[in-house]
Amino acid sequence: MVLDWLFAPQCAACTEPASTLCSACVGSLVEVGTACGRCAEPTTGGLCRRCATMPLPLDQILAPWQFGGQLAAAIKRLKFANGAHVARDVAPLWAPLLAAVVEEHAAIVVPIPLHWRRRLVRGYDQAWLLAVHACAAGGLPSPRSLLRRIRGAPAQSKLSAAARRENLRGAFTVRDPCDVAGRTIVLVDDVVTTGATLAAAALPLRAAGAIAVYGVALARAGGFV
Repeated sequence: MVLDWLFAPQCAACTEPASTLCSACVGSLVEVGTACGRCAEPTTGGLCRRCATMPLPLDQILAPWQFGGQLAAAIKRLKFANGAHVARDVAPLWAPLLAAVVEEHAAIVVPIPLHWRRRLVRGYDQAWLLAVHACAAGGLPSPRSLLRRIRGAPAQSKLSAAARRENLRGAFTVRDPCDVAGRTIVLVDDVVTTGATLAAAALPLRAAGAIAVYGVALARAGGFV
């Protein structure tokens, strides 16, 4: 009985009994809704001002949920509170979107990698775990480790959009261009805010011959600043 209590499934956000999110936390989810067709920035329709004038080097960015409330709590547990299990628990929330994009474009799933120093401190790479579990839940092939992060950088969370872009300049490289040339890539990350991380990862993929690059994240936060 004690073991059953200790190992009972818990809500990924609030730890109440649940297999993914409890009913109260599910009720706090907010869909992205009407958004820019290129970067998923909430808009009244069409392209946002940023994408109309200076689009990112991705064909499209998609995310099912707005970053906030209990979903934000779950993501923070995953990233900062040793909550590796959260990646598995939230997989049903966004696996259908990831599967739809991958199947429509016959794409390869490639998680955004952490720099090895940050991965060593955290103990795991959250984008990799998110991709692994979402692919499994969506019946997709396992993700591929086609990118390498070659330069560490300060955390993006408190930087402006311009500083984020500069912070990640030259941060990623393709491991083997032969794995990328002529393929469509779906980059996976936990949260997209300005799109700077996805853009920095997309550039070397484009240079290696990827014919299209999409970005899929669990949540969409903020906007261009």
